Amino acid sequence: MNITEQFLNRYAKEHNFYLEAARHCAEICEAGIEQNGIKAIVTHRAKRPGRLRDKLLARNKKNPYQSLEDIYRDIVDLAGVRIALYFPGDREEVRKLITNTFDVVSIKEFPSTSKPTYRKRFSGYWATHYRVRLKEDTLPDHHKHYAKALIEIQVASVLMHAWSEVEHDLVYKSFAGPLSAAEYAILDELNGLMLAGEISLEQLQRAVKDRIASSKRRFSNHYELSSYLYFFLKDKHPTLTDEPVMGRADILLRFLQLSGMDTPESIEGYLYQIEPGADTRPLVDQLIDLIISGNSKLYLLYQTAKQEVGARSLYGFQREIKVSDDEEKALGFFISRWIELEQLLRKVAHIRDPKSRKKLWVLSPTNCAGLRVFSDRDQADFGRLQQLRNQLVHGIERPDAGPLVEAGKRIEKLMLDLPDALPEKCRPAIRREVNRLLKIERRRSK
Repeated sequence: MNITEQFLNRYAKEHNFYLEAARHCAEICEAGIEQNGIKAIVTHRAKRPGRLRDKLLARNKKNPYQSLEDIYRDIVDLAGVRIALYFPGDREEVRKLITNTFDVVSIKEFPSTSKPTYRKRFSGYWATHYRVRLKEDTLPDHHKHYAKALIEIQVASVLMHAWSEVEHDLVYKSFAGPLSAAEYAILDELNGLMLAGEISLEQLQRAVKDRIASSKRRFSNHYELSSYLYFFLKDKHPTLTDEPVMGRADILLRFLQLSGMDTPESIEGYLYQIEPGADTRPLVDQLIDLIISGNSKLYLLYQTAKQEVGARSLYGFQREIKVSDDEEKALGFFISRWIELEQLLRKVAHIRDPKSRKKLWVLSPTNCAGLRVFSDRDQADFGRLQQLRNQLVHGIERPDAGPLVEAGKRIEKLMLDLPDALPEKCRPAIRREVNRLLKIERRRSK
């Protein structure tokens, strides 16, 4: 039995493995695309044994395989996922999603630099192919073996995918001999129409954004919200080459609806405060933090939105996190302390600079460092506490109750030490505020 037959016999047994790996990958892609407010069609497949045989025989004639490993290295799309975008302008957002979600082995951009087999006027297939593996640490024990599978994710517009299917079947799978010059010319003409169609789709996407932004009506869905945020950032920073990942636009929309802020004019002022590059977190997380900073009611509304929409990770096979009563109390203690710290530092900022009352001041490592109220050690503690806060507010993991209580007490210590770090004239007002906040909390805990 030759090498190709050995491989085909082996692949017949492995077909379901590659099919399941592709299915998992497609589900993760579909969840991420949906949550980020990107319109696309996601499909998956494992290479059919019959088609694989034809491909292997053809390639083996040109360059005979010497081992099974040679074939595995050559045939990289045994498991495949296709993402067909409604709007080509979403390619960059999908790139970030893929690179953040999977272990990327390689990326191939089309059109390639290879010379075409016939003279054509248009550039041909426009797409990006990612060769990825599922991250093993995101998989439950009974699925960890799928991390071994190399999966190819093809990303292109719906128009380009349609054209490539026609072109591929005619050029590479024709059973009636090579195509005529007239057939090649028609395919080239169709390619030009597809490229023109992509330009039209990009203009349509911007027209939708302009319609949403110029009106006071509410966002009808999280796709509209995501499009508005994306283009707002692009317009505000036209030279920006590396925008933040969008994040959970579906949760953001529900939060804005619950808080009565689901219109462009309600969030525009917050968006002007976002500086891409200063914070690498998802855009949605940054925007939500600007809105809820120091407001316990808005914190609760955001948690409600997460529960209603379902704040699970992209990996649908992960179990939901169960929280005990002790953990729930510890979480409430930590978050309430954090909100008080936000309120206190905002008051310090306003005392030091009365003009800041007219501005949106939010608690961030940069703003906190600018106040110069913490020692280097306390500033480092603040950074760690903020990372924990971000994990609790935006993530799904929950630390044990003990560490949460200790973290809440550390925030209390920062608050109590704060007045002594301020100029003499500021201390009385801030000390009164600290005592007021802690007294209120002690009454609540009784």
